[in-house]
Amino acid sequence: ADVFLVRGVVAFRPFKSLEVGGRFGFGTTDAPGTSEDGSGATDLDAYGKWVFANVSQDLDFTAGLLVTIPTGDDAVGLGFDAFSSQAFGGVRYHLDSVVLGGHLGVRFNGDGSFQGNKLTGKTSFEMGVSALFPLANHVSLVGEFQIETDRFEHVDAATQLLVGANWRACGRGMFRGAVAGGLTD
Repeated sequence: ADVFLVRGVVAFRPFKSLEVGGRFGFGTTDAPGTSEDGSGATDLDAYGKWVFANVSQDLDFTAGLLVTIPTGDDAVGLGFDAFSSQAFGGVRYHLDSVVLGGHLGVRFNGDGSFQGNKLTGKTSFEMGVSALFPLANHVSLVGEFQIETDRFEHVDAATQLLVGANWRACGRGMFRGAVAGGLTD
């Protein structure tokens, strides 16, 4: 199936090192040869993270928690009808012409459903790496690779590659145009 998503992130910092926020989205799916396509909301993610900035020169760490609320339309493949929670940690290292990043996480998945199929939740592990290539003051290219072990019984691990561009349109907002492709079913 092909999926087109528009996602947004709203975040704020009540303290210098604490960020809280949420991620939401809307999308459409197109599954040729089936009746499982349509449009609707995606699952909602709420998170809190603590940023340990400048732990050493050009090195930042992050630790946080994320909760997924099943608001997505699982009938058309935009959600899993399952609550989940995740603990994660990340690192970012600034070089002269690139910013390298990585993260690790463990997610506890509840039971749910996807396009009419019942799902039994499992504990999954996630790992990702990224690179940001600044082109100008407000524009950078981005590349990400992410893998997550099976979240549900009888569902394979998810692996994806993303490439795109970030544009910091104003001091407190950013737009990202990107294409992501799954490397597994």
